[in-house]
Amino acid sequence: MGLFDKFKKKNNEDYIDDVTYIRDIKHIQSGPWHQYDVLLAAQGYGWDYMISSADYMAAADLENISQVTSGFIDSEDTDITELYKKSNCKCSETEELKNEAASLSVAGISKTLKAPMKIVWFNQTQVLRFFTIVDDETLIKKYIETVIRRTFGTNDAMKLAKPIPKQ
Repeated sequence: MGLFDKFKKKNNEDYIDDVTYIRDIKHIQSGPWHQYDVLLAAQGYGWDYMISSADYMAAADLENISQVTSGFIDSEDTDITELYKKSNCKCSETEELKNEAASLSVAGISKTLKAPMKIVWFNQTQVLRFFTIVDDETLIKKYIETVIRRTFGTNDAMKLAKPIPKQ
């Protein structure tokens, strides 16, 4: 194995053998906080996906869940953190989440990033929103790929996927 083979092998280990689900990311900073708005390269998702994704993230990466909210377009989000905690810390068991809403958010500490993380899902859209103090777009892209693919704890965790082919 030559010198260039070592670099090539390392590069291949940083990518999974699939095309990304991330069509675009917009990064906005406000003080120490960073907001990453993600447009998915897939069809929109629904309420059941939001609930299962929130439960997956609470089990796979987020600890010390500090806030759970749901909301509608024409009103403020409702903080349902205490109801969530009384429901075995599962969105799927939280009575207030049995009916669809426009948004769902879960906030806690990411074990992977070792930083605060809030994830917001928007019903019937292709948009996800991430709030964190992490100012590293590449690291956040890896995190988002891992969230979407649900690959925490696997060999594909925290890896980028291949870019979407140009048409």
